[in-house]
Amino acid sequence: MSRQIGDGFQSPTLSELEARLRGLETQVAHLTEMVKALSAQNGDPR
Repeated sequence: MSRQIGDGFQSPTLSELEARLRGLETQVAHLTEMVKALSAQNGDPR
């Protein structure tokens, strides 16, 4: 159902998808650590 916009659209390669996934995993890990640090500052025992 989704539409491809533009004639030059190409699906990402497997290696591009893996790189994106690694980047997202890294961002999630950083955000998790930030939430833990902020929670600890506010007295939350998480």
